Amino acid sequence: MTGRAMGALLGSTAAAALAAGLLASCASAPDAPAPLHLTTTPAGPDTRLTLVSAPGFEINARLPPALELAGGPVLRFTTGRRTADSAYFAEPPSTHLSGRHERVHGTLRASLCRDGEQVCRSVSIEL
Repeated sequence: MTGRAMGALLGSTAAAALAAGLLASCASAPDAPAPLHLTTTPAGPDTRLTLVSAPGFEINARLPPALELAGGPVLRFTTGRRTADSAYFAEPPSTHLSGRHERVHGTLRASLCRDGEQVCRSVSIEL
């Protein structure tokens, strides 16, 4: 095997190992709590939906979370106090849904950052 071929083989092996390591670090432990959960509370004749992040996570306010309801409408979580730089929600963001609902079905999309990290990750959760 030539030096160039050996270098290419080692490079592809290193890339595969790096990719495997990244995937393993992104996988959550089976008992790990979800990074976000949705709460529902009555708000007059309607329902207030609130997103609560797990300890150690911040919700990115520059890309507000959205809930794509099963029927098609999209709700944006924009209500909530933000940090001084407007980068994160300082309190759980919320939105309103017409009518009373104890459960909501749809796809929740949000951008989360671990405390102290500069990079946020997109999450998509089926409700």
